[in-house]
Amino acid sequence: MRIMYVCTGNQCRSVMAEYYTRARLVQREDDFRNAGITVRSAGILHYPPHPADPMVVDLLKADGIDASAHSSTALTADISQRADMILCFERGQIVDLLDQNPHARRKVLLFNDFVNACRHMRDEGPIAGDTAADRLAEIMDCVSVIRPFLPEAAETVDPHRQSGEVFERVYAEIKHGVDTMLDAVA
Repeated sequence: MRIMYVCTGNQCRSVMAEYYTRARLVQREDDFRNAGITVRSAGILHYPPHPADPMVVDLLKADGIDASAHSSTALTADISQRADMILCFERGQIVDLLDQNPHARRKVLLFNDFVNACRHMRDEGPIAGDTAADRLAEIMDCVSVIRPFLPEAAETVDPHRQSGEVFERVYAEIKHGVDTMLDAVA
């Protein structure tokens, strides 16, 4: 299962999600050993590579996660084709991604929409699948059927050039979302 997080510039939200998810997969090795889950991130904007926002690096560092070597990646059709699941933080990013790669429609969702689907399916009972990756795929396959039972998903605010408080709030939202996803499929 290849998870791709996508935001605008691949300097804030998608970096938080990528590095936090990787760290949680390692921390919960007993739950995710041999799950075959890989995590990457990219941004819709096409500009030269940039490091992660210093606020992001500091927030992750406070959790023992080193993102200091991160360099932004611009999303391409090739990158999105290789992903099994693409989670965006804004609806406009989904539109941009689908303009670039219309075949990604079945594997792209708003981050908080997928988090809501994970929570719903976890609460409804066991999720089909032998591995965590299988269960993630099962949730992706079921989203269109269960969407009427899900709350409307909020977009995740872009903290770029905002206060430290906004960065902290966004990071807390992403951490909670990633933990909800992983708890649902562990």
